[in-house]
Amino acid sequence: MGRKVSMSKNIMFGVAKDIVTPCVETTMLGFGTVFGKSFTGIHDDLYVKCLLLKDGKQILVLLSLDLCFHDDSLPISIGEYLSEKYQIPYNNLLISYTHTHFGPCLKGYDFIFHSPEYESFLLQRIKDCINRAFLNIYEGTIEYTSILGEWNISRRLKVDDVMQRAILPNPDGECDKNMYLLKLTDKSGNVKVIAINFACHPSNLDSYRILSSEYPGRLCHLIEANNYGCTAVFFQGFGGDSKLKIGAKSSKFHPISYEDCNEVASSMALKIQSSLINKKWEVIQPSLSSRMFQIKIPLEVYPLSFFEKELQNFSDNSKVPFDKNMVKDYESNGSLLMWSNAEYVVNNYDRLHDYLILNCGIIRIGKGHYIFTIGGEPSYDVKKVLQELLPEANVLYFGYNDAIAYVPSDKMLEEGGYEAGDGSVTEYRMKGKFKKGIDNYFLEGFRNALNQL
Repeated sequence: MGRKVSMSKNIMFGVAKDIVTPCVETTMLGFGTVFGKSFTGIHDDLYVKCLLLKDGKQILVLLSLDLCFHDDSLPISIGEYLSEKYQIPYNNLLISYTHTHFGPCLKGYDFIFHSPEYESFLLQRIKDCINRAFLNIYEGTIEYTSILGEWNISRRLKVDDVMQRAILPNPDGECDKNMYLLKLTDKSGNVKVIAINFACHPSNLDSYRILSSEYPGRLCHLIEANNYGCTAVFFQGFGGDSKLKIGAKSSKFHPISYEDCNEVASSMALKIQSSLINKKWEVIQPSLSSRMFQIKIPLEVYPLSFFEKELQNFSDNSKVPFDKNMVKDYESNGSLLMWSNAEYVVNNYDRLHDYLILNCGIIRIGKGHYIFTIGGEPSYDVKKVLQELLPEANVLYFGYNDAIAYVPSDKMLEEGGYEAGDGSVTEYRMKGKFKKGIDNYFLEGFRNALNQL
């Protein structure tokens, strides 16, 4: 990796990482099974990673966290820090979560058990990581390529032409099989950063109460082990409707072992390593620009009676309000999670909005190379909708920048299924599912943002 490279137009970049594994007892986030339960061990550490990009005019800050996701209070606090210390506008910050389901409870998805002590610790670690990245600046090149793999599978299945509400493997379904890579190399030819963009919702591990960064973290471990001095940064894609293929061992998804997780990550790492040695990479001429924006998307509002029925079902017709002391360490708490969420909607129904605000953004890395980001859990079909805006460009799609909802396309809303709102509305404490016409909101918002770059 020490081969000298010829520089056509250089970019300045910085990188750092820091551990965000809890050092205090916290409950977990990811499944109803672990709702309200503390973690009992640590399989591998969770990280925040910071990638700075500088072209002489703009400084962009890209953060990846080995966490499920968080509400807007975290990026707002980070944005205030960047503005005050580095005079970097909020518009130049992109934060993305790898969406591990084996991390600590956080504000947003959870409104009951998150720990103020951990939230404070997390914010400070992120600030420290940003500061360290500013002290670790290189001059070099940024290059792009993509590789094809068979690691993920669609989790949307039709039976007798009816989309199933359950999450089931579909070998014939659509998902993004490509992995997109950015390589940042210093002036001596040393690879310092590999940024990985892949769209696949993490799988269930078979150890529910052990902290782990899952396959994104393991992949980064392997890349860093193979390339001494390199930091691997994973950005989750539009993968809300796919899962790891290795977990689809029958007509259902099954929890995978750490050995399974390592097998998938090792296969990915081998492909990446081969691309570093054998593949032709496209050098990007840096011309940084960023536009973060929000899209207001109307909901098809459900009647209050729908959520009252949900509350009856999940509380087993209990007449007492949910209390966190109901959580039992030795029981599955899936119904308690949905009980608390249904009760929240019922109690706050008149105050809840009939729309959702979706965090979105565009980063131009250079001519013909962009990053699109959408909050929540966007699906592959949303990417297909947005691809018409820049059909000739290389666009990386980063999802999971907040904790708001599954994000479907019009096609998915027509088909139904879990990701289209059939089952996930109560989970996310929404007043209803998205209205049809969502594609036009995406296209209008992103088209306007492109015109403002």
